Amino acid sequence: MHIAVAGLLLLCSSVALNVVLAHKVRSFQQFQSTIAADRLLKVGAIVPPIAGRSVDGQQSVISYQSAAQPTVLYIFTPPCSWCARNMENLKTLVDKESAQYRFIGISLSEQGLAEYVSKNNLNFPVYSGLSPETLKTYKLGSTPQTIAVSREGRVLQNWTGAYAGDQKSQIEAFFHVTLPGIPTRP
Repeated sequence: MHIAVAGLLLLCSSVALNVVLAHKVRSFQQFQSTIAADRLLKVGAIVPPIAGRSVDGQQSVISYQSAAQPTVLYIFTPPCSWCARNMENLKTLVDKESAQYRFIGISLSEQGLAEYVSKNNLNFPVYSGLSPETLKTYKLGSTPQTIAVSREGRVLQNWTGAYAGDQKSQIEAFFHVTLPGIPTRP
């Protein structure tokens, strides 16, 4: 009888501890989401033109006012494995939306950039060599990242990460497209 009571007390203690830990995990995840949101460029923010270097080495300025359409900035790095896994999504988005949006690639690394652009047949301008001020203003660092900017320079939407799960659904809804998703690793 004493063993049964002790077992029941142990079970109740374990359940109570699991409930407390689950609450702490949920609170921590909400805290992390808040911190991550603060690290992203906010929707509605006005952003300045971007000065960068094209793949062929020419200095250029990406201006939003001079564009006929809103701009989609796709931020990546050639060694980024998630950028590589996201490539079919990006190509599908560009193919389906290039009449509605101007696409521009922004590489945060120049290492292997020309080869990467050639290998992936990127058919939109790609720039690198952004200033530290631009990186800070646009809150760039994670790749891949996709930022939609209006002709007035206002951030319409900002997604960080490959197009999977909720991210994929949000991008599909925003652009009114269906994307292939992320392939499983070989």
